[in-house]
Amino acid sequence: MYSEKIGSSLQFKLKHVGTNHFQKPASFQKVTSPFSRMYLVLNGNGELLTGDGTRELRESRMYLIPSFTTCSYFFQPGLQMIYVHFVLTLKDGLDLFNIMGCHSEIDASDFMKCIFNRLKDINPNREIPHHDPEVYQSKPWCEEPVCYESLKHHLETTSLMGQLLSNFIQVENTVSPTKLFRYKLQPIIQYIRTNLEREISVENLAAMACLSTDHFSRTFKSVFGMCPNEYIIAMRIEKARALLLTTDLSQAEIMEQAGIKNTSYFTRVFKKHTHVTPSEFRKMHW
Repeated sequence: MYSEKIGSSLQFKLKHVGTNHFQKPASFQKVTSPFSRMYLVLNGNGELLTGDGTRELRESRMYLIPSFTTCSYFFQPGLQMIYVHFVLTLKDGLDLFNIMGCHSEIDASDFMKCIFNRLKDINPNREIPHHDPEVYQSKPWCEEPVCYESLKHHLETTSLMGQLLSNFIQVENTVSPTKLFRYKLQPIIQYIRTNLEREISVENLAAMACLSTDHFSRTFKSVFGMCPNEYIIAMRIEKARALLLTTDLSQAEIMEQAGIKNTSYFTRVFKKHTHVTPSEFRKMHW
């Protein structure tokens, strides 16, 4: 029942899809994207390095990298793969990858290979302009919308992306959907994500949930694995990262939209979450 509620509120937005073929060795280090990625390796080898460790890119394997996951790529000559870049949102403002456990690497069946190819074939003009993320993650390419030819085209594209993603979802959830909806926390999460520029107090959130502050904090931590204030800070930093990547706003303007008022605090917390300062983060990815 609760998983159905999550599934019915999923929204997919395709960003890029196409085939990469590397004739020479290539490496792209410390890449952080505002969109998620799925890959199907057709031929060749390479390596993918994330916070979870190093994974060898192998033929007939599928790979998933959620948005804002910092990773490094090392591609060997002859590597050929189909890529799908997409934005995944939930109507309640939740993060699917925080709620549902996801595999990062799985075998690709013949059926999955057909889906990758079909998604590429019906979206022939969505290839990235260059292998380098510094090019295709520039502001114009990040913000360019996908124009669907018809309702059929839209429905088929989004259903194919859902079919691919479904293979990565683990049966065991990271966050309990039952607790999430039982305690009616989804409106709380939506409120946090849509009001980050404002001051958000745990007391007000607890009142929205009709719980005492202590009860609310314990319940929230039992569901998300962190206290409400930690979650709010994480969402502020996530928004700041997105704005640093996809806009040319000043740091002061970004702090204002993320609801952070102190520059030294912003730098300290941002570095705690990303291991670099905001200016270093933007310089790395621009």
